[in-house]
Parts: sequence; structure tokens; C-alpha cells
Amino acid sequence: MKKILIAFTALIILSLGSCERISPIENAMMEIAYKDKSGNDLLYSSTQNNYSESSIHLFNVVNGVKKEVNTPYDIPHNFVIFKNEPLNQNFLRIFLETDTTLLQLDQNTVDTLTCVIDRSRGHELKKFWYNGILKWDNIELPPVITIVK
Repeated sequence: MKKILIAFTALIILSLGSCERISPIENAMMEIAYKDKSGNDLLYSSTQNNYSESSIHLFNVVNGVKKEVNTPYDIPHNFVIFKNEPLNQNFLRIFLETDTTLLQLDQNTVDTLTCVIDRSRGHELKKFWYNGILKWDNIELPPVITIVK
């Protein structure tokens, strides 16, 4: 009976571990600066036609089905806007869970983020495409890009 109880407990622990979602900070990450054609920071609240945290939504696409990201973690929507003080530039830091993510910046703008993630190496980002254009593929450099809108 004791062996059965131990085996049953081990089975439960293993099954819980395999179904557990990882937190955003364990996911692959990309940082994106958005500028308009004049070079203005589109993540800055005073810039005309800016992208605010409240207007941004992320959707993971799995098997052709899109689902809005909403997790129980500290970063529930898998993104955060932050200011890089030395660069005096705001960035959108996105935590990527799936190979395809839809990024809704506002009601009229939805962009497609596609990536290659090495899940055997702790969710290491290998390549990143923005709307089908390869924007980053050098693991020697930080995962940071600038998009002009």
C-alpha cells in the first residue's frame, strides 16, 4: 500500500509540473521602441497618436486559434512599457510564449510577431520577425528593435 501511495503522489507531482504555465519572466523576450516618421516616441504619453498601455493587447496564436493573454502573474498581459533613461526612449517589453503572437497596438493596428524559441535552453529567443520581416537573429546582441510607424 505504501508503494502505491508513493507512486500515486509522484504521478500527481509530475502531471502538475507538465501542465503548469511558466511566468512571463521565464519566456523569451523582445523590446520594441516605436517611433513615428519624425522620430517621436510613440510610447510617450504626450506624443500625438501614441500607443498607451491600456490600448495594447497581446494574443497568442496556437493551432490557428488566437487567445488574449491574461495570466495570474505580476505581468498579466505579458508586456510592460518602460523608459530606458540613458537612451531617453520608451520600450514595449513583450514576453513571448508562442511562435506567433498578435500585437494590437490600438483599435486600428494589429501586427504579427513571429519567432523561433529554443525551449530546450530556457525559452531562448533565436529569431524574431515583425509583420513577416526578419528584425533580429543575432543572439550576441540584445533583443531590441525599433519600429517606425
